[in-house]
Amino acid sequence: MICETDFDLATLDVAAGAERGAVLTLLHPVSREQLPVRIWLQGTDAPAYRAVVRRQIDQQIADGKADLSAAELEERHIQRLAAITLKWEQVKYRGKNLDCTAGNAERLYREQVWVREQVTRFTEDRSRFLDG
Repeated sequence: MICETDFDLATLDVAAGAERGAVLTLLHPVSREQLPVRIWLQGTDAPAYRAVVRRQIDQQIADGKADLSAAELEERHIQRLAAITLKWEQVKYRGKNLDCTAGNAERLYREQVWVREQVTRFTEDRSRFLDG
C-alpha cells in the first residue's frame, strides 16, 4: 500500500470521461461477431445519466411510492440508457433505417434485450471512458 504519493484523485475525472462518450460496436448475440452497428454512448457517470436518476427518484417521492415493480425498474433503466445514447449508425430496424432519437433508443432497448444488455455492460465499464 502506498501511503505517501503525489497522486491526485481529481485526475480521475470519471464524469468528464463519461460525458465525452465512447463507441460501442454491437456484437451478434450468439456468434459474438462484430455487426456493422455502432452506438456512441456516454457512461453512467455522465451528468445526463445522473440527472435522469435524480428525476426518477424525485418522481417516485412525489408519487409516494415506496416500492417499484420489476416492470417499472426495467423501464427506468431503459430511460437512463436512452438519455446517454448520443448517436448511432447502421441501425436498421424492422426494415427501416432508425433515426437516433430518445424515443427510438427506448424502443430499441425495450424490444431488443440483447442490445440493451450490451449497452448496459458498455456504459457501466468506466475503463471505456477514462484515458490511461
